[in-house]
Amino acid sequence: MRLPTYKDLKRFVEVEGWDDKDQKSNKKKGDHHRYVFTTPTGERLFTRVSHGNDQIGDPDLFARILRDQLCIDEDQFWNAVDRGIRPVRLSQARVRQFDVIDAKLARNLITKVGLKPEDMVGLTQKMAEEIWQKWLSAHFS
Repeated sequence: MRLPTYKDLKRFVEVEGWDDKDQKSNKKKGDHHRYVFTTPTGERLFTRVSHGNDQIGDPDLFARILRDQLCIDEDQFWNAVDRGIRPVRLSQARVRQFDVIDAKLARNLITKVGLKPEDMVGLTQKMAEEIWQKWLSAHFS
């Protein structure tokens, strides 16, 4: 596993367009910059990047940063750092891959029909509407 420097982490957040919370508030706190990023699906991610230029020497620490803070894999990280390619997160890929179900319909399918959220993975809007109509017919005919 190739380990990044703090300069690489800073490059990553710049490529993806993370907001530097300290710069926006004109506050300098400790020895880290604090960044926040809102994904297209509304998830808010937070990370910190040291002011130093050292390398992250612990592969486990780097793996945790990728998984828990940046929510990407190693290839996506290095593509951003080395090539300037913004990552596509799994949740973004799911939104593009599947038809998005209307939120009110999804809520009705879960609270009234009794579907579990995992049952709805892969459903299209049309499929969800058919399930809802079938439930309505059975309960109000």
